[in-house]
Amino acid sequence: MLKAEHLSFQIGRQTLIDDVSLTLLPGEFTMVLGPNGAGKSTLLKLLTGTETPKTGQIYYGDQPLPSIPLSIQARQKAVLSQLLSLPFDLSVSEVVMMGRYPYFDLNPTVQDIQIADSCLEAVGMFSFKTRAFASLSGGEKQKVHLARVLAQLYRQPGDESVKYLFLDEPISALDIHYQHQILGLVRELATKNMVVFVIVHDINLALQYADNVILMDQGRIFNIGIPEQVLNTNAIETVFKIRPYFITHPETGRRVMIY
Repeated sequence: MLKAEHLSFQIGRQTLIDDVSLTLLPGEFTMVLGPNGAGKSTLLKLLTGTETPKTGQIYYGDQPLPSIPLSIQARQKAVLSQLLSLPFDLSVSEVVMMGRYPYFDLNPTVQDIQIADSCLEAVGMFSFKTRAFASLSGGEKQKVHLARVLAQLYRQPGDESVKYLFLDEPISALDIHYQHQILGLVRELATKNMVVFVIVHDINLALQYADNVILMDQGRIFNIGIPEQVLNTNAIETVFKIRPYFITHPETGRRVMIY
């Protein structure tokens, strides 16, 4: 379980996060939506310890996040940010192996190499393993970084610990096919005793894949709960300033937003 209590965060006089509290449970796929500047990425940085809140506390299980040694955090949580480029020249396989750094000292084991390869296979990038990372398209880089965080949280047999996965717009550069492939993969991971926190912009994808939705606006949580309740006409009109309409998908029976 991840629990945040009364978080606030400021830069100068600008309040970016204003009294946010939430609880995220393992086994649930949580998606975060909101307009630009709503505080989504800042909240992710607070929950992962990248930024320190001005007020409030974050708990992983029953432990305050700052009290957990970094070596343990590196095996508990993984983060995929919007920053895809790297300041040094690496191959695709070397980028994915970065996810295994918490598990070996100097050189990766055969098992580490096998795990990295299986994660590349899971995102459809195994055939690119020897390519220079810098030569890839934006969407290909996104998939490689996703393989990296999957490798970091790879669960060995008998490991039943809670793990935490944070993804900041992980499908923004992907075509429709890969958007659904990746979200299906992440949704499956959520069922394996994992807290999953994913920032997206597509309301219909949240309606299709999320177990829970956090709708943010102006640094606060506007609403939180199951997608059908949170993403209603009044909420979307208030937060996104558009009037949506919903129809029922003829095959799945799910609500689909049009505007």
